[in-house]
Amino acid sequence: MRASTLRSLRSRLFFAAVLLSPITSPAQSDSKFKSNYVVSVRDLKLAGKGHAAFDKGSHLLDKGDTAGSIAYLERAISESPEHYMAYYDLGVARFRLGQLAEAEQAFQKAIDLTGGGFAPPQFGLGAIFCQKREYLQAERILQRGVELESGSAVGKYYLAWAQLGLNRLVEAERSAEQALVRNANLAEAYLLLARIHQRERNTPAVARDLEVYLKLDPRKDFARRLADKIQQEMAQDTAASVIAAIRP
Repeated sequence: MRASTLRSLRSRLFFAAVLLSPITSPAQSDSKFKSNYVVSVRDLKLAGKGHAAFDKGSHLLDKGDTAGSIAYLERAISESPEHYMAYYDLGVARFRLGQLAEAEQAFQKAIDLTGGGFAPPQFGLGAIFCQKREYLQAERILQRGVELESGSAVGKYYLAWAQLGLNRLVEAERSAEQALVRNANLAEAYLLLARIHQRERNTPAVARDLEVYLKLDPRKDFARRLADKIQQEMAQDTAASVIAAIRP
């Protein structure tokens, strides 16, 4: 398989992901993630169709030129309508630009073309459903993705987010911890744990989660603002509880 294809098999969805929720998207993907999707006859046919445009678009996406990648990825799709990796990368690009409807369509097309046998677009679609607070749909598709790629920290992270949205706190905590087992440096999983522990009113655990998060997240100013926001919410919850306790 071509080196560029192997690079594109890494889950790149979450590089510089658009922040559309109080919970952040992971700043980086699973660093060594590669799909176990079996090379098929279709893959071999794709090798000679649209690969130049795809390689260019994929390269631009890796370099951070998200807007510039789109024209090449769309050209690859026009030259090879079954190019599921081009659809996946297009979904990544659209997601980064905050174009959720277009990203959703691209991810769904990649899922359809692979018969649901390729995990990354399922994680992408699950991420969009989480952003849209459609947590039940998110959980269903993320569960399928995790079944395909059980070692994915990103998959477990978004599954935890969906479970938190469904108020299934025990499951959400377990999934977030499993994400950290797979990638101990996934800072956003600690922030998500802080949200879970906050809802459980476990203040000491929230403090620990935030401490680790701030150590791991290189964007100190951004991380501090998020941590301060959670701490303010905790203070408000505590004040409300005290008032409720002393009210006759």
